[in-house]
Amino acid sequence: MSDNNLYDLLGVAEDASEEQIRTAYKKLAIKFHPDKNPGDAAAEERFKELTQAFEVLTDAKKRQAYDMRLKGGMGGGFDGLEDLFGGFSFNIEDILGRHGDLFGGHGVPFHARRVQQRGHDVEAELKIDFATAAKGGKVDVRLRLPTAGSLQGEVKSISINVPAGVDDGAPMRLRGLGQAGAGGGPAGDLILRLGVASDHRFTRKGKNLTADLDVSPATAVLGGKATVPTLDGEATVTVPPGTSSGARLRLRGLGIAGGDLFARIMIRVPKEPTDEERALYEQLRDLSSEAEPADAAPAEAQQD
Repeated sequence: MSDNNLYDLLGVAEDASEEQIRTAYKKLAIKFHPDKNPGDAAAEERFKELTQAFEVLTDAKKRQAYDMRLKGGMGGGFDGLEDLFGGFSFNIEDILGRHGDLFGGHGVPFHARRVQQRGHDVEAELKIDFATAAKGGKVDVRLRLPTAGSLQGEVKSISINVPAGVDDGAPMRLRGLGQAGAGGGPAGDLILRLGVASDHRFTRKGKNLTADLDVSPATAVLGGKATVPTLDGEATVTVPPGTSSGARLRLRGLGIAGGDLFARIMIRVPKEPTDEERALYEQLRDLSSEAEPADAAPAEAQQD
């Protein structure tokens, strides 16, 4: 140990107050703290010396005995102090346990923070239906969550609030439900990857939806009413006269989270028409043929 005068070691006068000694010690101890100087044996030794000087000079009886030693010309170093005061503990962990609160905030010892580690984030996949992804809502699920003492984890039931309009593969972060932290550190997060099921009625692009609307040739030619599926049931739309297959009718606000729903016109013809239907279609064909120009060249049909 050092032969330096304990007051000189802390950089204070021999008549320094306890508060001045405490302030000087804290400043120097932080500088030479093992956390700030990992693997540095010299810094660790200096930290021990500073702590022993602090413990002597902030204890009224020990300080009085030490001051008498100085006045008696016995020297101010550490030699002989163990005999004078009955020995010291020079174990770093003991020192940090006694004085660690001087170096950290909110009552957490400075040395305790070096062993605290946040737990790792954990990922899992959660399947949800198309309507829940589009409209949002609460989903009750059972998940196997990691725990500090079990590799298998623990099955828990939790409720998850799915926001409206989430996309397939979107992440949801549930804080504190990941791997437990080490040394009292906080737990990691659980990151859920949302798998959105498809819905045969709709195709999605952002917030907009498209649904096929089957209409008869007569409705397409003459116009009329038809129903289209929505997220909340069915809606009635007006098909304008002369609407071609593939045309889209916009239903504002009936998509996802304020988006629109498009009804795509699909003209459907009967696969097996009745005799009466066949006769009417033949009549319509004859009328259409009579309307064509006489010198119109026949088109050559090609199949993709």
